[in-house]
Amino acid sequence: MDLPNVLLDLLNSATEPLTVVQVKKKLPGKVSPGAMATTLLQLAEAGKLNALALGKTTAYTARPPVDLCTEALAQRLPLLTQAAAPAKLKAALPASLRPWFDEALGRLIVRGQAYWVPKGRTRLVQPRPVRFSDVATAPMLNQLKKVLAEANRHRHDPRRLEDLIAWLETDSHAHAPAPAASASQPEAPEPTIEQLRLWHEADRAKSSTAMIPISQTWKHYEAWASGQGLRPDTVGFRQALESLYNSGSAMLEPHERPQDLPEHERGMQIPLTLGPPGYYWSPMV
Repeated sequence: MDLPNVLLDLLNSATEPLTVVQVKKKLPGKVSPGAMATTLLQLAEAGKLNALALGKTTAYTARPPVDLCTEALAQRLPLLTQAAAPAKLKAALPASLRPWFDEALGRLIVRGQAYWVPKGRTRLVQPRPVRFSDVATAPMLNQLKKVLAEANRHRHDPRRLEDLIAWLETDSHAHAPAPAASASQPEAPEPTIEQLRLWHEADRAKSSTAMIPISQTWKHYEAWASGQGLRPDTVGFRQALESLYNSGSAMLEPHERPQDLPEHERGMQIPLTLGPPGYYWSPMV
């Protein structure tokens, strides 16, 4: 048995990170736990697997865990019969995927696969755009009834409340892009070193080089902020990366043709000690 390739195939098809014990249960044939654990560790050290600490054990995955979490959440959302609290959705995920819940939910909201539903001082999540009936309160409906009753006094063809609500919920742009963050939303805090490293690792797993565009990492931060109901802070994001560079904890490289970059990407570049500003980055090991 070609154990390394068998393990890679198994973990590539897995929908969540697996521990040595879980891999053993899924693997046909007789392989000692010791040999399996050693091989998994070697594959992780070679960069072919992600090793994740789960309490006192280690779980392995061949794909970025945030991608697995996003897929798992995307599969559960359409099954909802009513809007659910984020904590309930998070609890329904495998424990190994829960650390990436906030970013996964942010991704789905940006993609238009999940929507916030305001409920008093809290917010729920549902898999379709919010309708008037989702947020209508009893006082609102009573006011509409009064307006409709007055309007019907002057009509030959009276309208029902159901007709009015159906008209209010008519939307010819069912797949309109998510609205931009409002200036009234509170700003998201600077991303932490751990978040930046996690987002870099997610892109590094899909890239042939360790140097990742800063604008790509920004997309992770933007999705995470959206998932928190916050407005992403460009200044704070750049300061976090600049601090890593200035402390010697990150490498930066300039773009080959910075003059060709879109304006928003040019604005995310980080000044280097010498030469053009940095467009690509990678944390120091």
